[in-house]
Amino acid sequence: MSPRLFRMESRPTRRAAAVLCLSLLVPLATPAVGRAADDHLNDLNSTESAALDLEQLIDRAMGFNAGFQAERARRAEVEGGVTEIGADAWPQVELVGSWNRSRNPSLLNSPDFEDILEMFPDFEPGEQELWTLAVELEQPIYSGGKVRAAIDLAELAVNITEAQIHTARLDLALEVAETYLTLMHARTARESLETQRIAREEALKVVQDRFDLGEATELERLRATAAIAQVGPDLAQAEGDVKAAESRLRALIGWPVEQSLRLASPQRPESRITLPSSDHLLGLAERFRPELRDLDLQTDALERQRVVTRAEGKPQVDLSGAYGRQTRLLEDVGDALFDDWRVTVGFSLKLFDGGRRKGQLAQLESRKDQLKWQRIDLLRTIRYQIERSLADYTTAVERLQAARIASQAAAEASRVAAESYRLGVALQADLLDAQDRAIRQELEEEAAFFDSLSRFARLRRAIGLAPSSDLSFSNLSPADAGEDDTP
Repeated sequence: MSPRLFRMESRPTRRAAAVLCLSLLVPLATPAVGRAADDHLNDLNSTESAALDLEQLIDRAMGFNAGFQAERARRAEVEGGVTEIGADAWPQVELVGSWNRSRNPSLLNSPDFEDILEMFPDFEPGEQELWTLAVELEQPIYSGGKVRAAIDLAELAVNITEAQIHTARLDLALEVAETYLTLMHARTARESLETQRIAREEALKVVQDRFDLGEATELERLRATAAIAQVGPDLAQAEGDVKAAESRLRALIGWPVEQSLRLASPQRPESRITLPSSDHLLGLAERFRPELRDLDLQTDALERQRVVTRAEGKPQVDLSGAYGRQTRLLEDVGDALFDDWRVTVGFSLKLFDGGRRKGQLAQLESRKDQLKWQRIDLLRTIRYQIERSLADYTTAVERLQAARIASQAAAEASRVAAESYRLGVALQADLLDAQDRAIRQELEEEAAFFDSLSRFARLRRAIGLAPSSDLSFSNLSPADAGEDDTP
């Protein structure tokens, strides 16, 4: 059965109602409490006029999160590797030059010239200089497909890196979404509790005035004081939660500490949401999950590596050459008589390598089998993640509906208790208990609402989609999968 989400009353309206309900302790409390609530709501509205929504926060994180920028920087490194490997297919041209001065006694050490040297007893090898300047060239002619396969392998490495960056992008987007929802929940709880505290302080002033006039008892004054104290611990906890979540969100999106962080409240669904079946969601996951693409690309890379390895056993033909001048005197470098050039076509073929290449191919086959089983295991894990996330989200929606009904009932009970107290037919203790239950139920409803959004974000991540304020899976595009990382 498809879960339902119904439109909920705006939080400012319900908080104002809670303030007015508390003011019914005595009729004179209404004007002061109403003004406090209006001022609070005006501040809230002015803050959200230039607020950031979830999509804007994710976009900001993609451009300013330090950890993600480090991950993206790997792309340039891998692209540089493609350029490096591609250079093997082009001629390698190098300008070389040298100068040396030497004395060579090899003639004196040759037994073939002993008789001749006896005829020249004063012969002594002299020192000589030699200048060399040349342009050398090397070019592979045939490599058995090794160079082409190596280039393809490097390009696959780029795609593998892109898939891994995509995974990091989705993980960051989910963390931003969950932190944003945690912060908004904490802020909402703090606002509700602050509104209650203001109302109870106003009520205490009225009770104190009545006590001074002898119209209220000491017990009523103490109960009103205790009602304020009861809000204190929860308010302190909410304040701490706000600071912690805001600090984390600032770190995730790279937001300056000195600049205020204004956030837009998440939209509240107004109509029924129909979720696809788990099989349909699994089909989407096979399309969008970057982890699956990563494994597929690694398998393709192993095939290219196999070609490179096999090419080692094929004939290798290389062309090399050089042209330049070699002369004893520097002034003869411009004379064509001293031209020095060579052209070489080299050929090599490995006849026996002791089984090294066979062992390398066996390793590649093993790694390919490992990737196959890893993909099967990942698909099973993804199915579990989808079914678990789908069940969690459905449960969260049902919990939200129950919390909404309970909150409405508690708010009505608080209103009735306030009216009964005003008419003098109910005790102050009954009124305070009803008001306390109302605020607790409102906080539980808020918690259930933000939990449902968090569960939905996790469901989208299980499919391979970035979190979104759109609670549907229609009109999907590459951008929904977070493939566009332009900051």
